[in-house]
Amino acid sequence: DYVGRCGADGIKLHLLNVLKGTDLEQEYDKGQIAVMEMEEYFALLGQCLSILPESMVIHRLTGDGPKSILRAPLWVGDKKRVLNGFYQYGKAHQIRQGSAYGKELL
Repeated sequence: DYVGRCGADGIKLHLLNVLKGTDLEQEYDKGQIAVMEMEEYFALLGQCLSILPESMVIHRLTGDGPKSILRAPLWVGDKKRVLNGFYQYGKAHQIRQGSAYGKELL
């Protein structure tokens, strides 16, 4: 909501990636953090897009770490699948950028 109202022209969105050899990987291995499933991420993306103004440029919907060191979530390594999946999710849930812009959040 803040980013949508602050005057930014664009935004990059992507989820947390756990990379091999990092402190985050150790926490992931211990079960101290969880990563999102693809459907969870799609739902969050849909919420984000709906509260961003239509005029804001979306520069990125997903990011991906190098596959050779990507530990989790592994589904993010298939960018085409992620983008096509979100497109289908958006159609099915009638997601439209700006549809909730300026409305009070619960």
